[in-house]
Amino acid sequence: MKFRSFLLFFVLVFGAVSTVSAQRERTLFRTYGFTGLWGGSKHQVAQFGDTRSYMRGGHFGLEFGKSLLIGVSHMDLKSDPNWDELQDQAFDLRWNGGTIGYGFQTYKAIHPMINVDFGPGKVRFDNQEDRIFAIQPSAGVEINVFRWLHLGLEGGYRFINDSNIDGFDDQKLSGAFGQATLRFGWSWGKSNHKKKTNRSDAPRQKD
Repeated sequence: MKFRSFLLFFVLVFGAVSTVSAQRERTLFRTYGFTGLWGGSKHQVAQFGDTRSYMRGGHFGLEFGKSLLIGVSHMDLKSDPNWDELQDQAFDLRWNGGTIGYGFQTYKAIHPMINVDFGPGKVRFDNQEDRIFAIQPSAGVEINVFRWLHLGLEGGYRFINDSNIDGFDDQKLSGAFGQATLRFGWSWGKSNHKKKTNRSDAPRQKD
């Protein structure tokens, strides 16, 4: 119930951002024109109960309006949590799905950004396997190191839903994380900020 409520809340937040932007620019197409291609990797220090593990993933997305990023992503567990239940038995957690991100004032070298990754996946323990659904919202800052390289530093929470393996319920597989995101790509066109500035600076015609 908590998982679904949070998912609904996050969808509403993104919807509100899109609506406000559309109202300011009068048309949705004008606000969110296709402006870039980005891909890269994500590296997490992930909390699992009272232990930490390393998770790594990748992402690829299309940029719209130099602010909105929509694409695909995946995440894999790369080091086992230090749990007594494992005892050298095989354990794995991974998922593939979508990613949505929104950057605020992206023309600045350092700017705030929010993201959410989500999708179906699997958890494996010894000879048991179960399907899950994951969603991990995050928020932080993005640094424009170069025009073609951006670095994100974020914190968030991983929600795992529908795990039915004994001893590994949703609560045990969920947890907080710190994340570094590398984005490689290219963005073209002018930002909305520059467009507004140019309009305000343009000379007015006399009657």
